[in-house]
Amino acid sequence: MKLRLHASVTMGIVGILAVFGMVKRTTYTNLTQEENYLDQLVVAEIPDQYAISSCEELEKVLPECEIILRVKVLGELEHEFYNDKQLVLIREVYAGEELEAGQEIYLCSDHWLLSADSNGSIATLERGFVNILKEGDEYLVFGEKQMEDLYSTTPVYKLYDETNIVPVFCYENRTNTILPISGENSYVSYKDVRDNEFFAVTENGMRTWENLKVEMISKYPR
Repeated sequence: MKLRLHASVTMGIVGILAVFGMVKRTTYTNLTQEENYLDQLVVAEIPDQYAISSCEELEKVLPECEIILRVKVLGELEHEFYNDKQLVLIREVYAGEELEAGQEIYLCSDHWLLSADSNGSIATLERGFVNILKEGDEYLVFGEKQMEDLYSTTPVYKLYDETNIVPVFCYENRTNTILPISGENSYVSYKDVRDNEFFAVTENGMRTWENLKVEMISKYPR
């Protein structure tokens, strides 16, 4: 009897989560169909102390990542239930078993998601303080493992997510705008920083991040 009750409760929870996921996925679809929807978003800049500590840790751990790739971005940002991803073409494999140049994969991160309120209006674009990957550009990316994906037959790989910063670095140079913030809230209008590569609160934090980019790309040049 207890086993049947436990199974019924479990199935009920799974059903609720499935319905909730489908509702949210539909909400995201509706939101992203709005013209210039990205200009309605806010995005967070990383505070100075977190930028510096994250970059110091990444400098040590990134060369040891199981997956290190140079990729070309093939598609725009795709939104799913609590998961954003982008389609890329592998141009070169520096580390990563069973991955090959010429293969198409999705990249995702626990830090990448579109946050919408219960009314369906857009609130924030969470990015791990790195901008949406620009279609057509090449990036150096550091990943952890392959993920399961219910919505695609294309393999999905998770980026290294153990720090506040998502470790992807564009091979092109970007001019990063820093917007002033007030109080503890570090969110700014996305349309005002949409051409950035990184989002940081101070020049010092941004400089530390840009220096890390130079170092990583020098280790894995194209």
